[in-house]
Amino acid sequence: MKKIFSILLTASLFMGLSTTVSATTDDDQADGLQLVIHANVEIDSQIEKAVDDADILQANHLLEVGKLEAEEEIAALTNTYNEQLDKIIKEVYDVTLQTSNDAIAEAAGYGIEAECSWVLVKFADRSVWIDPIRVVGRN
Repeated sequence: MKKIFSILLTASLFMGLSTTVSATTDDDQADGLQLVIHANVEIDSQIEKAVDDADILQANHLLEVGKLEAEEEIAALTNTYNEQLDKIIKEVYDVTLQTSNDAIAEAAGYGIEAECSWVLVKFADRSVWIDPIRVVGRN
């Protein structure tokens, strides 16, 4: 999953940058592109860590559920699991969205027009849209 996500992120970044990079000769715009690239690397790192955390949480949950017999205990354990997974997902969603928004705003100051490029990411047993950045043009 991580390799597929990395490939999709790289491909979308390449496609977004391919037309503007060849036409960009201005140092400010090059700085803006570097800013977007750096933000996407940071976002990718945050997503990868959250996916790992979610996978470990799920594996531990399934291991613990397998030891239980009472439905009440399983339900309580599952509620705790869901709360913890929600927390992991909300944190990575909020942090990556803020990183994207900040980078998009800052890149605009360098003459780079960028937008969120939503990618579906699987966290344990859930899929969530997360927002790397895609360059769409230059001003």
